[in-house]
Amino acid sequence: MPAKNIVDFPKDSESEKSVEHSFAQRWKHEALFAKGYIVVPTLFLRHYANLKPFTVTPGEALFVLHLMEFKWDARDPFPGYRLLAHRMGVSDKMVRRYAKSLETKKYLRRTLRTGQTNQFDLTPLFDAILKAAAQGIATERKPEKI
Repeated sequence: MPAKNIVDFPKDSESEKSVEHSFAQRWKHEALFAKGYIVVPTLFLRHYANLKPFTVTPGEALFVLHLMEFKWDARDPFPGYRLLAHRMGVSDKMVRRYAKSLETKKYLRRTLRTGQTNQFDLTPLFDAILKAAAQGIATERKPEKI
């Protein structure tokens, strides 16, 4: 029976290339990544503002990014509103508005839990993003004339 979780380490030339492409090397600020990082799908960044029938506002998008920081496994993330508000630099009320707005637009499902923080399911939003990408909705806005 083959061993599980075997890691193939890169050869020297591959290793050098991977170091060259590390986040710390790309951004020249290793300390930025000391506490971790989140993976943000490029399709989310390219399509959130152009979804149909409802666009996602920049504030709602930032709320989503903060939720994504708490997505550690297959379970829905469950940070508290107060913590999200603190990290976003807005009020608890504003964070609740973002959640309610995304829920009204059918991009977010909240599971209300008594005595615990809510769980946030972003599946509907990401389904809408994938649909928009598949339909080729324009992702680039023309710059406004100054």
